[in-house]
Amino acid sequence: MNLMHLRYFCKLAEIENYTVAAAELYISQPGLSGAIISIEKELGLKLFEKSGRNIKLTKYGSEFYKYINEALRVLDKGVSVMHEYSGKLTGKIEIGAIPTIQTTFLPEVLADFKERCENIEIKVYEGHTKQIVENLQESLYDVGFCSYDVNNAELEAIPVLNQKVVAIMHKDHPLAEQTSLTFEDILKYRIYTYSMSQLIGKQFRDLLAEQKLEVNWKNIHFDYPNELLIAGILSHGSPKKDSNQTIGLIANVPYLENFNDLSIIPIEDVPENFRKVYMVYNKNKFRTHAIDLFMDFVKTNYSLEQE
Repeated sequence: MNLMHLRYFCKLAEIENYTVAAAELYISQPGLSGAIISIEKELGLKLFEKSGRNIKLTKYGSEFYKYINEALRVLDKGVSVMHEYSGKLTGKIEIGAIPTIQTTFLPEVLADFKERCENIEIKVYEGHTKQIVENLQESLYDVGFCSYDVNNAELEAIPVLNQKVVAIMHKDHPLAEQTSLTFEDILKYRIYTYSMSQLIGKQFRDLLAEQKLEVNWKNIHFDYPNELLIAGILSHGSPKKDSNQTIGLIANVPYLENFNDLSIIPIEDVPENFRKVYMVYNKNKFRTHAIDLFMDFVKTNYSLEQE
């Protein structure tokens, strides 16, 4: 059985579309079809069946995929380990990451890893948690750094970072000189926070709903995609006539320190582990030795589960 044909089979099993799989493999669609027909003929079984415009594995294909995926993984890992011993380990890791960790945490992780494996290429793509989770499910990313949907059985998540929740406001705000605040303090004012299309926006809504306080929901604006925009609006005093009546409720991220006209104040009522960032990966996706090395490095050096 042709080894390259088995690699084609695994790619098609993951993509479930001949045209897309052939493009990613840099071969023609008839060439891919021929490879699959050859394997099926040798096995005497159908591995794929039509599913609308796409295809899906048959029950025999699903079982065969488990064996072949693991066999190729072991083979590739063996080659990669030998390359690691000889200093020739290469590979590519594609990472999806939320914006809030791209100024300090993620650069630190990548710099430390690069000292060990300098020949491994790493590409980072920015996105929100929902986008990252979808791309992990579709095998477009190898690893994600984001919040985590605990209802997703395909994904494994390792907590790597706690982000504190803070209130930000212009320095002419009545609360700007406080060293800490409670929800009772800030709910008297207009609040700008994350869009409900993001997981963190929903988390903040639930957190506010849990408070044993009267919440005027009309005063809370779940409209914004990120901390940078909220900070920019408050920094410019918008709306100018009542900038001292507006507070941003966000995760504390390093680039907030660039806004010299804003006060950044922790919220006492928020649990320490309320906002976690995870390293997330698809348990069912084939991983190269380079990806395994990176994940093991993060687990060993940054996992909160080690604490």
